[in-house]
Amino acid sequence: MIRCSLAAKYLWYADMIAHRDTGQSMTGATYAALPLAPQLNNYREQIEDIVNSDPSTAEPLSPEEKRILSRVALRFPREQLILKAAHGEPVWKRKPKGQLIPYTDSGELTAL
Repeated sequence: MIRCSLAAKYLWYADMIAHRDTGQSMTGATYAALPLAPQLNNYREQIEDIVNSDPSTAEPLSPEEKRILSRVALRFPREQLILKAAHGEPVWKRKPKGQLIPYTDSGELTAL
């Protein structure tokens, strides 16, 4: 479950940066302010769908999406870096636990 949690932080940053830079997220997922940092909303309920998905039906990433993913990966090359950054984001800190973090907050990210 820890790996899933870490992956979700990378995904959160990618989605939020995509929204900030392009006006729309990459996945359309929703995120919540959970006790340990931003996290996919209801992620436990989504694990089975993700595991059983067919990658061959996925749309290819656009050049802009690839750029965003690369930017996130280069900014956080080690897991500890993304954990520290996510835990320091005011967007997450000011939300009551369990509250959704809207994409409209994407302009307030501080780590990217």
